[in-house]
Amino acid sequence: MNKKILSLILAGIMTVGLTACSSKKVEDQQASALPTKIEKDVQIEFWHAMSGVNEQAIQKITKDFEEKNPKIKVKLVAQGDYRSLFDKLMGAAKSNTLPTITQIYNNRLTWYINKNLVEDLNPYMNNKEVGMTKDEINDIPKIYRDDNTFGDKTYAVPFNKSMMVLYYNEDMLKERGVEVPKTWDEFKEASKKLTVDSNNDGKPEVYGVAFENNISTDIGIWVRQAGGEVIDEKSDKINFNTPETKTAIDLINGMIQNKTATLAGEDKNANNTLIKGKAAMCVASTSAIPYIKSGMKAKWFAAPLPTNKEQAQLYYGTNVAMFNTGTAEQKLAAWMYLKFLTNTQNTAYFSMQTGYMPVRDSAIKSEEYQKFLKENPVKEVPLKSLDKGWMGARQIGVIPALDALGAELDQVFNNKKTVDEALKSAQENGEKAMKEARSN
Repeated sequence: MNKKILSLILAGIMTVGLTACSSKKVEDQQASALPTKIEKDVQIEFWHAMSGVNEQAIQKITKDFEEKNPKIKVKLVAQGDYRSLFDKLMGAAKSNTLPTITQIYNNRLTWYINKNLVEDLNPYMNNKEVGMTKDEINDIPKIYRDDNTFGDKTYAVPFNKSMMVLYYNEDMLKERGVEVPKTWDEFKEASKKLTVDSNNDGKPEVYGVAFENNISTDIGIWVRQAGGEVIDEKSDKINFNTPETKTAIDLINGMIQNKTATLAGEDKNANNTLIKGKAAMCVASTSAIPYIKSGMKAKWFAAPLPTNKEQAQLYYGTNVAMFNTGTAEQKLAAWMYLKFLTNTQNTAYFSMQTGYMPVRDSAIKSEEYQKFLKENPVKEVPLKSLDKGWMGARQIGVIPALDALGAELDQVFNNKKTVDEALKSAQENGEKAMKEARSN
């Protein structure tokens, strides 16, 4: 090898090594420079979108935290549903009135990261006095750790996590001699057999399956199972007008056009259609478990989504992020609260009270939680597929782009456009919507 080329390569390697060491040194300095004790009373504000049993669980955990940390007051602010929360966060960002911490999806958090409004949690995690050990960090399932990592920074902690599953009415399946579908072909056949249209008027009394109304939000998992990525984060590319997306849309639209599937419609959520006996199966989040449990009269259970080319399963739910607009004391208090909120005991408690999953392996393996699973076996369904877990793209503009796709899918489901026509328009409109989102 030419000596000059070799020297350049070695110089490059040394530069990379020095850069990595420098970055680690800066991170260590940041961690050691943080305040580690709350010396005087401090209040932090936590904006969330939880209600019912979910909110009650947060309130209980927060009360416990305040009793253990009397100098810290956590003001819980319920901001309505997710859409309302995110709209209010955007308004707060523009008026410089952001809360200390908030519930948020990472495909929305990226806008705040881009505006340099989010606190990197690594210095807190690495602090010797208030941080986390390597074992504690690795106790969080990798899928969640990866989702909260942006480059070399950690911008959130996992909180209320759920999985999209196939709920089914056991009595209806038994009556029709239908096995729980595991593949797309079995899914289509099961939906057909489970549909009841006693007078053949084209308006079934019972549909085989119910889907959520805003199906574009969750279409990514079906595209992933078809071997594609509806929005590719690595290449920063929208893939609406592709064979894989068309395959996924054809699956769902075919069932809707054949009247073996329906959208939730006036029921608002697919689990309500199942509860009312208007569908034998439904595709919904495990966060719906408490509602199905309280409203369903027939025997029911849940299974992973039927799969196709790829054995992927959708995991979603919000994380909690800290804005960098607070004082050093507020940020320390917020970090202490985040650790407490998601520790082994509290993530297990939150899961047992709600439809969500624990965000720590130690919580899942704990004696108390294992006892809970034996009494509530449906809660174990999402825990068995974490190794097949998939979470969507996070870059700025994902939501408006998917909204553009959703508008076109409505045209397809209502027979106003062909799938090909709709996906061509969705590609154009989605790219435009993403571009506009990034210019705001």
